[in-house]
Amino acid sequence: MTAVGLGVAASPASAQPSGLTFYSSGFASEVAHVDAPTGECTPLPPTAAGHVGWSGFTNVVLYPGTDCTGYAVSTGTLRTYEAGRYASYRAF
Repeated sequence: MTAVGLGVAASPASAQPSGLTFYSSGFASEVAHVDAPTGECTPLPPTAAGHVGWSGFTNVVLYPGTDCTGYAVSTGTLRTYEAGRYASYRAF
């Protein structure tokens, strides 16, 4: 039993999810991944229907316009939405 506990504790930190990951509907599959936030306007994959900010992110702001224009929606680090509703994002 001790050996099992040591094996888990010794697993590398890189095995844990990190960065920001966008998923298709129902979190069925990964459609994009970002290692670190830049704050730059970035196109949102048209099939993205949710995201998880695993680390390094405090907020993801979604926009209907392809150039981060239109009504900004602050979503935090865990959110689902209708695929195609937003066209771009900024992550901080």
